Amino acid sequence: MERPALEGRSILVIEHEADVALQLRDRFRGAGAKVFAAARLREAQHMAEHPALSAVVIGLRIGSESTAAVCRRLSHLGIPFMFHTRYDPAEAQRLWP
Repeated sequence: MERPALEGRSILVIEHEADVALQLRDRFRGAGAKVFAAARLREAQHMAEHPALSAVVIGLRIGSESTAAVCRRLSHLGIPFMFHTRYDPAEAQRLWP
C-alpha cells in the first residue's frame, strides 16, 4: 500500500477567503499533510515561524494587506512557498522575480 504523497509534511495555508482555505485544507489533508491555516496577516506572520512547516501556500493579499513581509520571512527561513491567488500573476512576478 502506498503512503500518501504528503504524509509527514506540515503545510500552512494563508488565505482569507474561507471557502478557498477549506478547499485547500481538504486537498492537502487528503494527500496526508497536517494543515495549519491563517486568515489574518498577524496570524500568518506568527505561523510562518512554526518550526515544523514543510511549505506554505499563500495569497498575494489578505484582504487589502500585502503578504510580502510574510514571504520575505519565509524566504529568509528557507521555507518553500507558492502563491495561490486570483490576482494578476504579473503582480507575483514583481514581488518575486
